[in-house]
Amino acid sequence: MKNTRSRNTVVKEGIHLTSVTRGNCNNDKPKILFFAEWTKRMGFDVDTLIQCLPEDGGVSFVLRNENIPSYSELFRETNEKGGTLIHPSMFMHREYPCIYVSGAPLRSSGLKYGDNLIALYEYGLIRMRKLPEDGTRVVNARVFGNWLRDLGFSPGEVLTVDSEPGLITCTLQENGQERTAELVKHARENHLNLVQVKSVSDNNWVPMFEVPSSRVEKAGFSPDEVFRAVCEYGCIKLQELDFVGLGF
Repeated sequence: MKNTRSRNTVVKEGIHLTSVTRGNCNNDKPKILFFAEWTKRMGFDVDTLIQCLPEDGGVSFVLRNENIPSYSELFRETNEKGGTLIHPSMFMHREYPCIYVSGAPLRSSGLKYGDNLIALYEYGLIRMRKLPEDGTRVVNARVFGNWLRDLGFSPGEVLTVDSEPGLITCTLQENGQERTAELVKHARENHLNLVQVKSVSDNNWVPMFEVPSSRVEKAGFSPDEVFRAVCEYGCIKLQELDFVGLGF
């Protein structure tokens, strides 16, 4: 997704979501392992050299293929900062390189198994930060995931979408399909959009709904923006994501 400058003046080429995992159930060693189609475009191809550095609440991956006067000096500098040098690798069943790091650099960042991360990337640089542990989710206008079921937004359900500057509100309408005429009248009188939750057949029938572009525009957001989703049962509120507050 292209968005060269957010309202928080954080420069980015794109956004990626991932999480901290571990080797197996008996291993507390945290790790980050991800595949993404954009890694090659951003310079992170197989056998390139990456400097992984711990930062407050996250890590950075810096491409270091050029202008390295001394590998041993770079190795020493990286170790002194608590980081490590890594190379992306290619798995036979994957189309894109894998970026993988584990252990000390993540612990130094305060990261642990289960933490959800948001990454901003541009050419030669990936910066990851931990998302708050308050149930905050990061979504775009295509809201997608099995977590929607826990909030009542199962396939076939109906919701209304309202917006005002800086806020989009998605409200579940119980038994919506049986109340079509009533909800159409309610939506028309209150200038709301009616949206139905669908299931994505090519992804294990995961629930999904799309916020109408008119609502995105009325809230003052751009079509490719990502949002902070504040969730409770029957209601999802989409707000601007505070990149500066996340430590970027």
